[in-house]
Amino acid sequence: MTVLEGTGRLVSTDHDDALVELVGLLAECSAGTGRLALVSGGLASGKTELLQRFQRHAAASGALLLTATGAPAERPLQAGVIDQLFHGAGLPPELADRVSHLITPIAATVTEPGTDVRRTQHSYVRPVHELCQILLELSRERPVVLCVDDVQFADSSSLQFILYLRRRMRTGRVVVVLAEWQQPQPTLPLFHAELTRRPHHRIRLAPLSVRGIADLLRDRVPDPDALAPAWHALSGGNPMLVRALVEDREAGHETCPDQVGPAFKRALLECLHRWEAGLLEVARAIAVLGEERTPVLLGRLAGTTPEAVEQAVDVLTAAGLLADGRFRHPGAGPAVLDSTPGAERVRLRARAAELLYQRGAAAAVVADHLVAADRVAPGWPVSVLRIAAEEALMGDDVAAAVRYLEPALPVVEPEERLGVTSVLVRALWRVNPAAAVVHMEPLHEAMWAGRLRGRDAMTVVHHALWIGDEATAVRALAVLQENPGMLDAQSAAELRIVCQWFHGLGPATAVATDLVADADPWVAAAQAIGTFWTAEFHPDAIASAEHVLRSCRLGDMSLEVVLTALLVLSHGGHPDRAERWCDRLTAEAVRGGAVTWQAVLEVLRADIALRRGEVVVAAARAETALALLPHQGWGLSIGYPLAVLLDANTALGRHRVIADVMRVRVPDAMFATAAGLRYLHARGTGNLAVGRVLAAISDFQNCGTRMREWRVDLPVLAPWRCGLAQANLTLGRPEAARELISEQMLLPAGDRRTRGAALRVLAAAGELAERPALLREAVRHLRRAGDRVELARALSDLGEALDTLGEHAEARELSRTAAAETKASYSGALPIPIDWEDGDTGDGRSVLSDSELRVAELAAKGHTNREISGILYITVSTVEQHLTRVYRKLGMRSRADLPHRLSQRTGTGPRTSEARG
Repeated sequence: MTVLEGTGRLVSTDHDDALVELVGLLAECSAGTGRLALVSGGLASGKTELLQRFQRHAAASGALLLTATGAPAERPLQAGVIDQLFHGAGLPPELADRVSHLITPIAATVTEPGTDVRRTQHSYVRPVHELCQILLELSRERPVVLCVDDVQFADSSSLQFILYLRRRMRTGRVVVVLAEWQQPQPTLPLFHAELTRRPHHRIRLAPLSVRGIADLLRDRVPDPDALAPAWHALSGGNPMLVRALVEDREAGHETCPDQVGPAFKRALLECLHRWEAGLLEVARAIAVLGEERTPVLLGRLAGTTPEAVEQAVDVLTAAGLLADGRFRHPGAGPAVLDSTPGAERVRLRARAAELLYQRGAAAAVVADHLVAADRVAPGWPVSVLRIAAEEALMGDDVAAAVRYLEPALPVVEPEERLGVTSVLVRALWRVNPAAAVVHMEPLHEAMWAGRLRGRDAMTVVHHALWIGDEATAVRALAVLQENPGMLDAQSAAELRIVCQWFHGLGPATAVATDLVADADPWVAAAQAIGTFWTAEFHPDAIASAEHVLRSCRLGDMSLEVVLTALLVLSHGGHPDRAERWCDRLTAEAVRGGAVTWQAVLEVLRADIALRRGEVVVAAARAETALALLPHQGWGLSIGYPLAVLLDANTALGRHRVIADVMRVRVPDAMFATAAGLRYLHARGTGNLAVGRVLAAISDFQNCGTRMREWRVDLPVLAPWRCGLAQANLTLGRPEAARELISEQMLLPAGDRRTRGAALRVLAAAGELAERPALLREAVRHLRRAGDRVELARALSDLGEALDTLGEHAEARELSRTAAAETKASYSGALPIPIDWEDGDTGDGRSVLSDSELRVAELAAKGHTNREISGILYITVSTVEQHLTRVYRKLGMRSRADLPHRLSQRTGTGPRTSEARG
């Protein structure tokens, strides 16, 4: 729009409207009326581009064009702008020579920057007068267009020349167009006052509106109207920045919430470097201080005054770079810092930390600057970093705690080193226990000297147990036994459970037990959940487990205590409750970056899924857990995820995966832990599944020997007798199998799942007539336990027994129910791979692969190929391929031979998957 402003007109518009306005002034000038236009706008608002477009039009119209550009470096050079104007005008030689002689005395005038125009005008009035006369004479022949860009940087004599011409061009065919920065306060107040006394046109280039951006994008993006508001928010309508966004998009650099593209970064820096140096310094200070910025702090960091800061902020805001004092584009601040020379960036960060510390800013805010500066000195910086780390741990931000402490450790004073190291070790353990090893030596020395207390003392034992450093663990426990005052009641009770987690009820646990007081309620709860590792499950264990979990915060309690409480719920008949607690604790661990907690909790969730028979889910969760934490970070606990992974893949018949898992290198010391017992049992089951019966027997026997020696012979932990009984059945030794299962049934600490599985194996080892009763009892236990895989095996065995006894109708129904349970156990999974591998029993006899045997068993029971396809999640074509291989391997001609041939292979009819391990 256009409005009158005093003796002039104010035009606030975009480029096209502004160009129309200037072209109109040139047309008016051709009629013999001089015109003056002041073009102003924010930083990088397009003033230069507008002048160039107008100059091209003026030259094409036949006007004489004189152009110049002011520059801060040339301001002290008198007549610099005048020389530019006439030098490129293409004047005749004799006239150019005359102009040169007139400019020379003006250029010889010496002035200081900021000198008043009126104080120096007497020294060059005559040359300026003659130069103006030359222009007016030239304008009689054709219009003269004089354009000066960045006039705010023009020297004083050139400004005087413009004023002199301004007073005399009223009847001349002259158009003067001056472009300047738009600032809250004019940089040349006297020049402006004189220049604007007479009628003039003032054109202010406004930022692009949302609609203007949409119009700019109209032919370049699919949906400009939808994109324009977001781009306006990022650019403030700055044309240069908008074009940079377009360039980045066309180059494949999509706008990210916290990152700028290369073109945008380049345009941003060009904006900042075009202005006076102070603007860049303020922009850098804003990028460094972020939300902590104030005019005073920005001024001190940028080396200027608060008033200058406010002016710079106004300029940056008008240019579309800032909004409410912060960068519009979240990635702009990092881009400004990234372009700052390294030494200067370090200085700014260190200075910001010092300024914020002096003003009492939060420890984390100061610490972030110290870490970014990578320059930590002894004294207050170390104290700030330690406080920030402890606060981060309290807020479950483990990564931040580590980030704060690592740069502090090399410069910490000797008297503070132990405290800083202790906090760092606890933080690193929650990210990756293996990373804490290099920092343990100061804690060991303090432990031997009896200077550690409470959780710090327990940390030494805990870490040694985790990595398998038996000597350190034994020595530390001895120190604690000699100095019982080093542990408070809760730490002592936690330590007892930690020792149980690794070594059951071994000597280490006995030492830890001696340290536990009896009166403390927390201790009573810990002792109740600790009975998970004994043959006498405490009646208060479930309630105590819930109390412990409600009181748990990451870092305030040992991970092993939490895991034991969760196992109490899971094995005590409340897997749903255990899973809900896992979800809650996992979410907390994710928020805090506690990777170790995430990984181990994921294993426990895999274990819960395995106990439900959700074998695909169990395998996937176990793999996720192993991917979260490096193998060395698991320490001796690596046996737990590997055991769950082995059990799940054994149930799935994935023989190649079983082989791959068994090849994973594990620490020798792992076999002396409870996780090692679980691994031995799982490895035995896996060996049995692939036909390595003797290897399986060795694993089961080794597991049993260790469990008896450590007084943790708990079938719920590792039912080694059940596995050994199955191995004996495979070797045709049913008597040995019955004896083992009978022995297991006498042990008190078993759950329904374990008892149901044992009854099924006992039935397989007994007489045919006895099987249905045992299997019905097994089914009853397994239904209540919720393990679909074991239930499917028991149902299948029961159906086969009844079928053999002539009860075909019930047998067929049980077979279908077993198939449905098997199908349900694969819920949420991809179809079972069609390339399950063929294998050998080890003695060279060709056998059916697990997948072929499953297909053959279902076919022998009368299922059609399509029914088998639905039950096993494989295609009908795959069923046909498996059957073809079965016929070839068993030397059969038709499907009718299957029941008889399968009976010959097992001696008792079609064999169940559990009999295979």
